[in-house]
Amino acid sequence: MNKVAFVTDSTCNMPAELLQKHQIRTVPVYVIFGGQSYRDYFDMPPAMFYQQLAEYKAAGKGMPTTSQPTPEDFRVVYEELAKQGYTDVLSVQLTSKSSGTYQSAVLASSMVSTIKIHPVDTLTTSMTMGFMLLEAIDLIGKGGSIEEAIAKIELMKAHSSLIFTVTDMEHLAASGRTEGSEKATDAAIAVKPIVSVTDGVPKAVVTERTQNAALQKVIDLTKEKMGGAQIKHMAIVNGNVADRATKWGAEAAKALGYNGQPLVVDFGPALAVHFGPGLLGVAATWE
Repeated sequence: MNKVAFVTDSTCNMPAELLQKHQIRTVPVYVIFGGQSYRDYFDMPPAMFYQQLAEYKAAGKGMPTTSQPTPEDFRVVYEELAKQGYTDVLSVQLTSKSSGTYQSAVLASSMVSTIKIHPVDTLTTSMTMGFMLLEAIDLIGKGGSIEEAIAKIELMKAHSSLIFTVTDMEHLAASGRTEGSEKATDAAIAVKPIVSVTDGVPKAVVTERTQNAALQKVIDLTKEKMGGAQIKHMAIVNGNVADRATKWGAEAAKALGYNGQPLVVDFGPALAVHFGPGLLGVAATWE
């Protein structure tokens, strides 16, 4: 009988209690300040990142960068799982259109012969990816196959969204990974871009003059994507503004028809490098 392990990368932003509950292994992305490299969450938790980021910028040292996990990073984890008696690994990674992390997982899968690896490109990140993994874990836990779990993830790609507003244009400009961001970063007046991860690519889809208007647009765009469907999973993603995220989360949940308590998760260092502190938005899936 197959014994399945679950692996993701640190951009999943999944709360520690869920990682522990489901015994999910996380392969960290690297966050780089100058010549010093840190493993996302492992060496550099969010609080440390935001403090170091503020000090770094105040000293005029430029912006941090990120680097994908290496195939070797994945190989080590896969080999450890094989030694623990697992026969298969469902390895769920962030969008291949913005990172080489998925490719590293694919390359690592060809480096091990003691365990079967099933890499999955979710075409998203953060808790949208996390919800896909949790659904796959639930399906397998109820006796479903890995193939059925992967098919579930494929279905969820069309039934999910990750939309957020950005307040720090400096990060968008330095990163260059968000399509259309120049409309906001080059604007003569201050604007708040709304970013949607669409077809695996973060895109600045519209701008608003105020944060309140931008947050309302996040809700409106999420509703539009849902097309009248019933929301199933919801998380409020934020960049070091957890208190505001919790307060706004209640409003957003009501507007989207979500009856539960939405998770509140920090975007984490590796994603915050590209979108900056202060971001706020919704990760959602629906039936």
